[in-house]
Amino acid sequence: MKQIEVIPSAKYVDRSIIEGSTSVVIDVLRATTVMVTAFENGIKEIVPVLTPAEADEVKEKTGEGVLLGGERNAEIIPGFDLDNSPFSYMDDVVKGKILVLTTTNGTLAIRKASEADRVLIASFLNAEAVVELLKNEKRITLICSGTNGDYTLEDGLCAGYLIDMLKSREDVELSDFAHLVHSFYFFSKDDISGAVSVAKHYRSLKKKGYEKDLEYCFRMNESEIVPYYSNGVIRKQA
Repeated sequence: MKQIEVIPSAKYVDRSIIEGSTSVVIDVLRATTVMVTAFENGIKEIVPVLTPAEADEVKEKTGEGVLLGGERNAEIIPGFDLDNSPFSYMDDVVKGKILVLTTTNGTLAIRKASEADRVLIASFLNAEAVVELLKNEKRITLICSGTNGDYTLEDGLCAGYLIDMLKSREDVELSDFAHLVHSFYFFSKDDISGAVSVAKHYRSLKKKGYEKDLEYCFRMNESEIVPYYSNGVIRKQA
């Protein structure tokens, strides 16, 4: 029987929880959605870093063909090439390039997940493809990146969606918090937009004018790409 644990935010990722499990990092708004989108549009690999200074160091060492992307307070970082909108990672902008990415929450969660046996990247865009890769895993830890250490409804909804699909395939054993996020998804699945519209981070992005991003980030199962993190780099699953 599968055991599924859900971690409410990057702040609570701890080796004692993730060790020996396959961890799945979720940052619906917007880092993991951006990553899936970038791979759909031909990015070569993504290097998640914690600070703009670290991003500059990686670019200097790597040389040409590197883009700096990310955000602080949902806005582009001065001197960077790209922000944290998935629409910035479409067409030929990223094709064949290396992306060095730093975000407030998502890249932190990914780096903290590194002590898991395996680290996958999930969003609503690729949720079903992620579940397919989890079919043989016995211990799964779903990591909600959250916002500034706090749990966010959008990441919980995505975690609940993943759990719902896993439960439909086989028996699972859920932690208490996993039960909670699954129940939230189950009772919200017919009106995801309504459920997430009350979320603090969602409302903040809407106020900043990112309505198109908000619509895009809740599209379901439009990608079969599952990025994975290993040895400091995110690549797409073969």
